[in-house]
Amino acid sequence: MKTIPPSPDSVQTQAIDWLLRIRSANCTATERQAFNNWLEESAGHRQAYETAQAQWEWMEPFKAMNFPARDAALRYRKKPHRFLFVYAAASLLLALGLTAFMPNGWLGIPHTYVAEKGDRQTVTLADGSSIELNTDSEVRVHFNRWRRNVEMIKGEAFFTVTHDAERPFEVRAGSGRIRDIGTAFEVYIKPEQVIVAVQEGIVEVQASGKRELTAGQQLAFNDRGEFQALQDQDVAGLTAWRQGKLVFRDRCLDDVLAEVGRYHDIRIRLQNETLGKLRVSGTFLTAELDDTLSAIAAILPVNIDHVGAHEIVLKSAATLYR
Repeated sequence: MKTIPPSPDSVQTQAIDWLLRIRSANCTATERQAFNNWLEESAGHRQAYETAQAQWEWMEPFKAMNFPARDAALRYRKKPHRFLFVYAAASLLLALGLTAFMPNGWLGIPHTYVAEKGDRQTVTLADGSSIELNTDSEVRVHFNRWRRNVEMIKGEAFFTVTHDAERPFEVRAGSGRIRDIGTAFEVYIKPEQVIVAVQEGIVEVQASGKRELTAGQQLAFNDRGEFQALQDQDVAGLTAWRQGKLVFRDRCLDDVLAEVGRYHDIRIRLQNETLGKLRVSGTFLTAELDDTLSAIAAILPVNIDHVGAHEIVLKSAATLYR
C-alpha cells in the first residue's frame, strides 16, 4: 500500500497540537511517549515542532495582554469549555505568527542539519540552494526576509547557491565569513585552519582582510583570520568526497590517516612520528578502510597491526622483521 506523506500544513498543525498537549497539566505519560514517537518519525516533524515552539516563546509577552475580543469570549465561555477556547486561541496565535518564522518571513527560524560519522547528507533549502554535508559535519541555517545565513559548526560542506541579489547568502566558519556571489563552493573546518574552495562562480572571503575567489581557486585562514596559501591541492581533489573518494597528492602519511579516520569509528595511529613524514599519493574510497590501509602498506614500508576491535596501528616494516 502506498503511503502519502502529510503535507507541510498538516505537519505544522500536528506540531501545534502536540505543543499544546505537552504543555497541558493533564498530559499523560502515554501521550508523552506518543509525542516522542512522533518526533522520531522524521526530521520534518522535529523541524515543525521547533518552529511551533519558537513561535510560542516569541509570542509569550502577548499572552498576558488584554484583548477585548478575548476577554469577552472568556466571560461568555463556561468553565468546562475554557481549555477548548485556550486551545483555539493559541492555535490562532501560532497560525498568525507562522509567516513571521518562514524562511521568507521577518524573523525566520534556525534549523540545524547533521551528518553523522561515516555518512553524507544533502539538504535542499527553501530558496532552492543545497548543502551537501560530509562525514561528521554540522551546520545551522537561518533564513529570513532579508538574509540567508549559515553557520558551520564543524566538518565540511559543499554549497550550491541560488543567487538572490536582495538576500545575500553568507557562511560563517571559524574566524571568517564567506559571501556567495552566485556560485558553488566548499568550506572545510580543520583543527588548524578553514579551507574555502570555489568550483563555480565567485565568493568573497572576509577574515583579517578580504579576498575574492573565482572558479578553481582556494585559500585557507587560521583562527586569527590570517590568510594562508594551500599547497598541492586543487578543487577537484578537495571535493572528491562528494563521489565517495579521497584524493592525495604527495601528502604526509599522518595527514592522510587523519582524513581517512574521519569516516570510521576506529582509532588509527602511527608507531612513531618518523612514519608520519612518509609521502602518499593516490585515490581511495572513503567507505573502504581495509582496502585503503592495504594500499598504503603496499606502497610504503609499513605493516598494519589491529589492536583490538577499535584501534589500528601502522608500524614500521623494518621494526617488525628485525
